[in-house]
Amino acid sequence: MQENNKSTADSQQFTRQAGLGIQILQNCRNELYSFFPYLDGAFASLIYRADPEAGSIGTEGEYLFFSPDFLMRRYLSDSAMVRRGYLHILLHCLYLHLFRERRYERVKWNLACDMAVEQIIEREELSNLRLPSHRIREKCFQILGNKSLSAEQIYGMLEHGRFPFTEEEMTEAFAFDSHSLWDEQSDPVKIARTKRKWEKILAYTGQNKQEQKRRAGRKRGFREEEAEIVHKSKYDYRKFLKQFAIPREEVELDTESFDYIFYHYGMEYYKNMPLIEPLEYKEVNRLEELVIAIDTSGSCSKETVQQFLEETYGILSEKENFFRKMKVYLLQCDCYVQEVAVIGSEEEWKNYSKDIKIQGRGGTDFRPVFRFVKEQQEKKEIRNLKALIYFTDGDGIYPRCKPEYETAFVFLRETAKMDMVPAWALRLFAG
Repeated sequence: MQENNKSTADSQQFTRQAGLGIQILQNCRNELYSFFPYLDGAFASLIYRADPEAGSIGTEGEYLFFSPDFLMRRYLSDSAMVRRGYLHILLHCLYLHLFRERRYERVKWNLACDMAVEQIIEREELSNLRLPSHRIREKCFQILGNKSLSAEQIYGMLEHGRFPFTEEEMTEAFAFDSHSLWDEQSDPVKIARTKRKWEKILAYTGQNKQEQKRRAGRKRGFREEEAEIVHKSKYDYRKFLKQFAIPREEVELDTESFDYIFYHYGMEYYKNMPLIEPLEYKEVNRLEELVIAIDTSGSCSKETVQQFLEETYGILSEKENFFRKMKVYLLQCDCYVQEVAVIGSEEEWKNYSKDIKIQGRGGTDFRPVFRFVKEQQEKKEIRNLKALIYFTDGDGIYPRCKPEYETAFVFLRETAKMDMVPAWALRLFAG
């Protein structure tokens, strides 16, 4: 019994630490987004997952696996290192470093990839990414020079002994994440699919960055410039929403297979000695929540809202039994929460979207929705919120503080008002 109690306590502690770890990653992502808005597609493409077996942090291109203990210790000792490390990992994905060709030796390739992304980050010269002075890093940067070198080029320099340090010394100076998952993937179909995904994100990111460069300096003061957001395909919104359409499986005690009669008999007859212990564990699908808020101010028509709901339904319905495993809150709000609908089946969703009646038509204030969610959390009505998605034209009053859950403001078409979205939230385009 004591072992079971200890196991439960350990599990609860890990769950709390995992939550803190996710908050750390979200904070880092939001801070990075304010400096690198063109990486929005990349930021939305890694799903956080705490792993008790992980020694540090790493990715295989789909999930960002992390050790909560590692993440918290690093963040407390040097938050800039973790912010920089997050960007370090994203650049590995964008430059396809995860997909090593056989002709490259693993250890040398890993080092070349770390040096390549660190060289890119170093050139940004951002104070909140700056690390303490390091002799080996600085000397290697001098040797690399001012040109942007690929991992393949740096690999060649390592092969020819261009650096006056051992591979172990340079690995310690440049590494942040574990690369073990890069070589553990064995399914060629999954590897090819993940690679295609990051090739698309790289292409989109390059276009997005070039568009921002063309716009830069057009008007005095970057913040005064009209936000001509590059056209983002449905892929971006779909990718963001799909990560929340996967019900989570958890392991817990199978109490149904546990015979309490024999257990009680042993405790009574043998004085605190149970005859049996719980034998099995089972996988259960936890009911999780998703909040979708609809801006019902004067600028959003019934047809526009229905178009958004159809797009969203098309994404969610791709997942088998989604509506039996998830609870979706549909909120209409202008400057007040006008209507709340809780959707638990496909039929309810279809009926709601087909016969929707727009409630509101006043001014836009996003804060009441966030207050509603907080109230429901305090009442334990909302227990496991995964994300809040707000469909809007963007012109309204935003909350000052970032909530504990993922938040995205979704636009059906390009608008200058997209620039009003705070840095802690994602801007997605569903048109």
